[in-house]
Amino acid sequence: MNPLDELLKWPPEVDFAVLEHRFANHGRDYILFVEDCLGSNPGQHEIVFTHCVKAECETRVRDEVWLKSWSDEFTNHGRWTSAGEPDGYVWGTNWSLAYPGLRAVPDSAQAAEWSRRLGKQMFESTLATDRFFLRLIFHSIRSRRTSEKYETISQVIHRL
Repeated sequence: MNPLDELLKWPPEVDFAVLEHRFANHGRDYILFVEDCLGSNPGQHEIVFTHCVKAECETRVRDEVWLKSWSDEFTNHGRWTSAGEPDGYVWGTNWSLAYPGLRAVPDSAQAAEWSRRLGKQMFESTLATDRFFLRLIFHSIRSRRTSEKYETISQVIHRL
């Protein structure tokens, strides 16, 4: 069973904010900082993918939108607003919307190869947002709520 299966019991499948993602300072683990207002445990959370041997990140912003969003005014929301809100992708929101979100990859050939190489059970998961697609090969997951705040995501997502 992929450790992501257990994790996915609290966040919604889609429509949570990815505030930040990166390798931990020590370089072994990969960290997601997310914010949720719809799941069973709203707030900000740190999700750690331990023993991450592979992290691939690729844009989901279309080529023609990249070209419209090339200048630095798109990397700062205030500068973008001052420029008259030109058409393009505003990188300066400093977060991305998870859609379709986190997924466990069953029967992953890459995870099986890493399991064979390391002699430890490895897993694969993906995360798709409006901004990027992330693929991780890892050993386990741990998570914790870091704050009860969810004002970033609640600006665009509302409970019915």
